[in-house]
Amino acid sequence: MTAVDAQDLKGEQTFANQAGHLWDDFWQRFGSAPDLRGKRLLDFGCNRGGSVHRALQEGATTAVGIDTNPYTTRFGRKKLSKIWGERAQILCGDICELEPRPADIVMSTNTMEHVADVEGSLSAMVAACRPGGELFIGFSPLWYSPYGHHQYPRTRIPWMHLLRGDDFVLDDLAKYVGRRYDTPQEAGFNCETPDRFRAALAAQNVEILSTRRNVGRSAWRSCVSRSMLALAVVPALEKYVTVGFYWHLRKPPTQKESIS
Repeated sequence: MTAVDAQDLKGEQTFANQAGHLWDDFWQRFGSAPDLRGKRLLDFGCNRGGSVHRALQEGATTAVGIDTNPYTTRFGRKKLSKIWGERAQILCGDICELEPRPADIVMSTNTMEHVADVEGSLSAMVAACRPGGELFIGFSPLWYSPYGHHQYPRTRIPWMHLLRGDDFVLDDLAKYVGRRYDTPQEAGFNCETPDRFRAALAAQNVEILSTRRNVGRSAWRSCVSRSMLALAVVPALEKYVTVGFYWHLRKPPTQKESIS
């Protein structure tokens, strides 16, 4: 198998995972998925576009994915155009600089812990949602949480990246990406704290339908993660025990829509 073949195979596997169990896992953390029939969906941080594919399978009229990675977006654009034609769109770029058509449903999976401009990216997502539409934003693990290094390298010891220092992560990451970054931020970890994310959310003109922390993919994972939050009453410890956030938001309708 050539390097190109291996890369294509990885792309297909990632796409299938995104359209399959990763989609199910994301919506399970919100209780259930919204009814997408007849609606437009936008996915911020779409990677290879598996969620765009699944949304269309679930009845969405159109679905748009946005990501900054030129390889993954090129893969998704090529694959989805063959299946869905113009109903699927993959955009490569910074959401803060794009102006996608407003969607009924905006989703984002494990992306906000990577963006450099938290408030700007969140504002752009709100702008990309039609008045009266809903946003589902879930992201983890945060940098200071037990496994905030995203398992670069793999270890079962919590907070090892904080105990060993940045080089512990950056040296291992270099083996996979082919270059050595100087800082976690340069490598794509924004290292933001829970306070910073809450401040970004508070600055938005949205209705908060629910906001939850440390929602695991299974009952026992959630139990373990949430038990750590008992330590969050100590302000200095909160960033170390907050694994992630799951926000369900609604953009206020316009006066015309409210009357109708």
